[in-house]
Amino acid sequence: MPGLDRRTLIKLSAMAGAAWSLPTVAAPPTFSDGPVHLLIRHACVITMDPRLGDLARADVLIRDGRIEAVGANLPAADAQVLDAAGMILIPGLVDAHWHLWNSALRNRSPAPQGPPFFKWQLAISPQFTPARSALGVRMGLAQAVNAGITTINNWAHNLRGPAWADAELQAMRSSGLRGRLWYGYPQDLAAGAPMDFADILRVQQHLDGGAFDLGLAIRGPERTAPAIWQPEFAFARDHGLPISTHIAVTAAMQKKKAIEQLAHQQLLDASVQLVHCTHADADDLQRIAHSGASVCITPLSEMRVGYGLAPVAALHRANVPMSVGIDTLVLSGSADLFKVMQTSLNLACAETGDEQALMARDVLFWATQGGANAMGLGERIGSITVGKRADLTLIDGRGLDMMPLLDPVATVVQTATAGNVDTVIADGCLLKRGGRLLGVDVAGLLAQVAPP
Repeated sequence: MPGLDRRTLIKLSAMAGAAWSLPTVAAPPTFSDGPVHLLIRHACVITMDPRLGDLARADVLIRDGRIEAVGANLPAADAQVLDAAGMILIPGLVDAHWHLWNSALRNRSPAPQGPPFFKWQLAISPQFTPARSALGVRMGLAQAVNAGITTINNWAHNLRGPAWADAELQAMRSSGLRGRLWYGYPQDLAAGAPMDFADILRVQQHLDGGAFDLGLAIRGPERTAPAIWQPEFAFARDHGLPISTHIAVTAAMQKKKAIEQLAHQQLLDASVQLVHCTHADADDLQRIAHSGASVCITPLSEMRVGYGLAPVAALHRANVPMSVGIDTLVLSGSADLFKVMQTSLNLACAETGDEQALMARDVLFWATQGGANAMGLGERIGSITVGKRADLTLIDGRGLDMMPLLDPVATVVQTATAGNVDTVIADGCLLKRGGRLLGVDVAGLLAQVAPP
């Protein structure tokens, strides 16, 4: 089975040159010399806080990495002032599921007359060094910032040893974002082989108190026997780790009744994330909703790889806690979470024949406060609320492709793209301003991933 062709492998080898050292600890960058003292003035503010609602023209004051005030005509004092008239301010977007390591192979598979995506990925995975994986993470996260994403979930399912985990973590820290490393497994790990629990504990201790926390990304009941996945659940419980697994992805996999198995053993709760659920039935959705577990959908990749259509309307009707994700640039093609939101909204309406089956605000909630809630971060981020951390995305609404702003929420979900993102702030630090990425050598990054 073919893996990477020789020219691509040579290019990727060049990416992994001597400049890549892989220390366990890497200091975060100072994109704006630390948190900014900033007054965003005259924005249309979609707070996602039901107590505040939407503010047609308001100011948001940021100090020491937190939201200090929200209201009209706030005094600037000694703050920098950003005039956001004609722009829409939303909470920073939360991407809840992304395999970042293979980002440099965007759109490489499936290919005409080539192997199916998963067989191709299995074949190439041993060729990824720590540096190659880290390059994919860096590339994906630069695009995340560009698209207004301030929290990421790196579902790292090609960690081939401690050096791979350290490399991906170093790349994550260099992004300036917050989020989670879902510690996974090598793609070619035998179904009967356990995960590397010792290294997971090492990383957990290393991450204590930082911008990123840790979760366990497992193969689960559809890909491993109980002798493997049950100890993984027990390990996660014993060490206070959330757990995530792909589940009910195809009709064939759904015959294994994995969701029913987990529910029967009382393993589903708010610390469990179930990814895709494209073929989960009505009983499964009720089990998930009753348990408090969350579901992350990635409709762009789910359709492209042939999983089917995410049951968006059914999940919504069942009151399942929801989030959304990019999944992988190989399949989704872009890091545009606005496109994911629009697709999710359209799927719900198409599936039901009801144009009001789901509203734009519902989907925006999944990509902000809902995603934060699913991560256990809902008290810190997810809405523009006084006291929360300053994770914010400012969208320029003044262009021909955005006007008129008759319904700002609908405009964000149905019209906006990554190209409309003007400013991105994560934990009070400016990562993008005036449409330009800060702290990212874009030309250098592009040179590393350009075809040979």
